Amino acid sequence: MSLFVSFITREIVTDGANTKHDVTFLLAIISASFYFLVIQIAGYRGRYLQSLTAIFGVDAIITAIYLGGFISIRMFADDTMALSFVWLITGWSVAVEGHIISRAIERPWAIGIAIAVASYILLLLTYWQMTALP
Repeated sequence: MSLFVSFITREIVTDGANTKHDVTFLLAIISASFYFLVIQIAGYRGRYLQSLTAIFGVDAIITAIYLGGFISIRMFADDTMALSFVWLITGWSVAVEGHIISRAIERPWAIGIAIAVASYILLLLTYWQMTALP
């Protein structure tokens, strides 16, 4: 569901111009691998599937909210307002992922947020590298 919502969002937000769905799939694999390592290192192997399901499920819901809000804002406001909304949703998404991972590894919320921020930075750098390729 998360990949489906991401594909649709990417098509609508970019108006179908130069979309790279393989990058979206790769980012999902990298995210799953990153959280697999975190949960394994923390010693909670049995919580991986539940945690990953929660992270991807919440990501799908947040992305759907983002898409609806982005389309609505673009109809009535300028690009600056739309970009502000994107960063607000991104921050919310990272906070939710941080909460999920902190509960999965039984650590304080701040540690979960730090892990989610590290994941976000990893995914962002990967995205920039992959989309810069010819």
